[in-house]
Amino acid sequence: MAQGRIYTATSGLVAYTGTSATLIFLGTTTSTATADIQAIRVGIYSGSGVSYPSNGTVLVQLCRVTGSSAGGTAVTARPHNASDIAANTTFLDATGSAITGMTQGAIVWEQSLPFTAGANWAEWVTPGAEWRVSASSFVGVYLTASSGGTATDFETSLVFTE
Repeated sequence: MAQGRIYTATSGLVAYTGTSATLIFLGTTTSTATADIQAIRVGIYSGSGVSYPSNGTVLVQLCRVTGSSAGGTAVTARPHNASDIAANTTFLDATGSAITGMTQGAIVWEQSLPFTAGANWAEWVTPGAEWRVSASSFVGVYLTASSGGTATDFETSLVFTE
């Protein structure tokens, strides 16, 4: 079972209107720390002038990732205990610019959601079965839609321990 300091990292609202696998959230551990992901949450939001595809779905995947990242916007993980130190694991989201330079690897979790306003999913991992992110490693959240929408935004959160 993972023990340590608990944090939540949440992306901003990331616009996604495509159909190809797109990295929207990236976590990076340091050379001296690991992270154990205990939960993942994802939600679909409506922007201005939104249009959802009829009978569309969105596949959300948590994956191991390799490469050298560029772009993205820094996200600060929040400690659950206000007196804890800042997280060693750092995050980028694709709110300001795309996250590039990364290659999608092994899928550790995935869930298909209806591509419609308010669709969301949260999954808490059974204690002892957390997804480990090794030292000097990456983990990413990818979206793949069956059909493109217009003005559709996504938010994701990862709860993790260090």
